[in-house]
Amino acid sequence: MLASGSRKERLHGVKTPTLVIHGTVDPLVRPEGGRDTAESIPGAKLLMIDGMGHALPMRFWPDIIDAIAKHAHGAEVQAA
Repeated sequence: MLASGSRKERLHGVKTPTLVIHGTVDPLVRPEGGRDTAESIPGAKLLMIDGMGHALPMRFWPDIIDAIAKHAHGAEVQAA
């Protein structure tokens, strides 16, 4: 990520419905990075998962799957 430089300006052009999922205790990409990403994408939704780090442990899967399913359904409805 550091070697590729900032992608922030390009995020402003994203037109796809976007859900940013980020852990509140991520040691590699701080939570502020997740918030900034969501704020940089027009209309993006942000899901901060309390206690999750950079990995996706199975105990968080139900919340992640539910959020993705709801987001996908909402995008499908918008496209119709």
